[in-house]
Formats: sequence, structure tokens, C-alpha cells
Amino acid sequence: MLTASKWLLIIGSALLIIDVILIVAKIPNPIPGLPLPCPVTWLVLGVGLLLFAISSKAFKK
Repeated sequence: MLTASKWLLIIGSALLIIDVILIVAKIPNPIPGLPLPCPVTWLVLGVGLLLFAISSKAFKK
């Protein structure tokens, strides 16, 4: 679970950086109908953080 959370955090962070570049360049979201920052980015980051918190040693104490 810790490995999955790390991958989700890396992917989510990369998506967030792409979203910021698109916002600064005033380019609309390539996925039609979704605003920037994309809700998919927030979902990936949130799931990654949640899995990281659950699998961490501090949460188990």
C-alpha cells in the first residue's frame, strides 16, 4: 500500500504541475468539461495522501 501511495503522489504532483503550467499559459483544460485544476488531479493526490497516512507507522500507533 505504501508503494501505491508513493506512485499516486508522484503522478498527482506531476498532474498538478501540468495544471499550473496550463493555468499560467491561459490554455484551457485538454479534457473537455473539466476546470483547471482538474478534479482528477485532486482525486489522485487525495487518494495518495490517504493511503500514505493509513500505511505510515505513525497512524498505526
